[in-house]
Amino acid sequence: MKKYLSIIAAFLMITFTSCENNDLMLSEKKLEDNLEKTWKYLYANSNDSQERWTFENGIVTLTVANQVYTGNYKVDAKFSKAYVNLSNFTFNGTTNSGMTAADLNRAWTIVVLKDNVLYLSATDVRGAIRSLEYIGN
Repeated sequence: MKKYLSIIAAFLMITFTSCENNDLMLSEKKLEDNLEKTWKYLYANSNDSQERWTFENGIVTLTVANQVYTGNYKVDAKFSKAYVNLSNFTFNGTTNSGMTAADLNRAWTIVVLKDNVLYLSATDVRGAIRSLEYIGN
């Protein structure tokens, strides 16, 4: 029995120390600290993004030219995944990145949150996988 416990302990230690990206092991507070700044949204077809997202004290502000959209966010860290829940966006039409308020108001999986890179992913109401990619501003 002791032999099996040693094998299991070694396996778990290797599993958790070999993860290249330990973002999943961060606390909600640490994730929030890393998230709270202004991010430049990256368009797939252009490097000239005018869209800025600012996360601060539970409020997310999306600024494009003279348009300002606000909503709320909350970080939710699970054992295997971390999410940022966006809510309370209310606007008609779409953002420059093609998102409606309904597209934004959901739990987004934090795929990458490291240094000056933020990558979020979610499934929209139509079942399509949507992503939001940012660099620190």
